[in-house]
Amino acid sequence: MVEDIGLVRGRLEADDIYDACLRHPAVAALEALNEHLASRPLTLQELRLFLASLAAFNRHTIGGIAILAGRVSDDVLPHLPKNGHEIGAYVLDAAVDEYGLRESVTHVELARNFAEHLGISSDEVEARDHACPAAIKLGEALFSWYRDSPTAFALGVHTASEVTSVKEFFAWHDVFLKFPQYGFTWETPAFEYMRAHCAHEPSHICHARICIGRYLGALPKQGRLLRKGAETYLEFYQEMFRELDALIFG
Repeated sequence: MVEDIGLVRGRLEADDIYDACLRHPAVAALEALNEHLASRPLTLQELRLFLASLAAFNRHTIGGIAILAGRVSDDVLPHLPKNGHEIGAYVLDAAVDEYGLRESVTHVELARNFAEHLGISSDEVEARDHACPAAIKLGEALFSWYRDSPTAFALGVHTASEVTSVKEFFAWHDVFLKFPQYGFTWETPAFEYMRAHCAHEPSHICHARICIGRYLGALPKQGRLLRKGAETYLEFYQEMFRELDALIFG
């Protein structure tokens, strides 16, 4: 009975954290950029800035998610030795998609194929001096957040990342189909980058909510630190998308 009450409280706090992420000004910053992206096609130089910034921002995320899955399990297993791994598995499921185990290649390779279709080489995307400074800053922070920060903080970072990813890729999916200058149709092989994210991101959000609800059900004192992780991520994220918006659209 006590465990059931803890789970209910954990789910309620998870829902509150999810809603707080959606209310954060970072989401408005992303939506402002998305509105501008839908207003006109980008030049080649602007596309290079946009895609290189995404690469810098996400550079360490795939490995970080896989590492976080094990850290979550390690936190929870002393309290739930029978089924604690189930909680870490919700994070691991996102890593499975990022590593391309449900498609033929990793999401990094899909992103590079997407860029090459637009006339931007992998070397150009990987060049840090083509990315905006705030994207480099966030990417570097993510490396240590996933690997070295307290697990609850890292889980908050991951949760906020999943909440915002849906709003990224569903908007970008439509933007890159809207303008014929980009040369995409839904069936274009290089468009798999957008198709894959739109297929998987909704389940990632669902799994993140379940994960943090069950995590906080087992470790209720970690709620404040988990919130701090989400808020910190969103502060950096807001800075990045405001900077990109200003650099591209003035």
